[in-house]
Amino acid sequence: MKPIPDCVPDALRMIIATARAVSDDDFIHRKVLIKVMGEIAADGDLGTNPADFHLLCWETACRALGVRDPYENEKARGNKTALGILKSIVKKDGKPGLDLRTAVKISFAGAMIDFSGLGRADIEEKIEYYRDARPELDETKALLLAIEKADSVMIVADRAGEVAMDRPLAEALANLGKTVHLAVSAKPVFTMATEKDAETAGFSGPVSVVNPGTAMYGLVQERASNGFREIFDACDLALVKGDTHFCTMSPHDNAYFILRAQSKRVAKILDIGRETGAIVKRKPAMEIKWS
Repeated sequence: MKPIPDCVPDALRMIIATARAVSDDDFIHRKVLIKVMGEIAADGDLGTNPADFHLLCWETACRALGVRDPYENEKARGNKTALGILKSIVKKDGKPGLDLRTAVKISFAGAMIDFSGLGRADIEEKIEYYRDARPELDETKALLLAIEKADSVMIVADRAGEVAMDRPLAEALANLGKTVHLAVSAKPVFTMATEKDAETAGFSGPVSVVNPGTAMYGLVQERASNGFREIFDACDLALVKGDTHFCTMSPHDNAYFILRAQSKRVAKILDIGRETGAIVKRKPAMEIKWS
């Protein structure tokens, strides 16, 4: 899946946002942008897939900024906000844990929210809305049946903040006797969830937190460590968050995606509106063409 020229402005917009997360100085923004554009020009190619291209831009920007994780403070705020909202949800429910169907709804609601760009009141309102909203593509019934049959499940996390909304789902699965793994990025990359974010979100006990041994902007199985692939392949079911993972993962016999279709390509493939939600199984026929 080769990147297309449209990937360049998309990546550069993300790099500008990254620079602004570190500094308000326009000179620094220009410096970082020129450095990234120079790296793209020197490379002479956009790489083998969009995930690797975005990673190249990210790593170049971090070196130019002199920071390892430009979004560290922003992710910490998102995690804190999400945990506060989650605590309120559980308190309203009146039970120590949420049932599986409700947990799926909360995970879906989390996928629809930008935890870095909104305040607590706005996020809480949106979580309540999306908790009761039905995804435009909704295969929840099939997903619940697949969960019932599975002995082991991997949740592939998307972003910080959102990962806290996946904890009720992980706990509900564990309470049903499933072996549960949570996959996160091994290194900071944009706002993708890392082990630190999973720890902050309260993942512990029966839920095993694993990473592919590399920065994860999308899950490219071919780049993952052998140990991670063994765990992934051994799982009966994968619950995958985010449209970036939808684009980069190879077709899987039993993977369900919980996502917001931010990418126009994903929206076209699923035949839904952009920024519209879906709980859907990615079938091999859903060929992702970048040209």
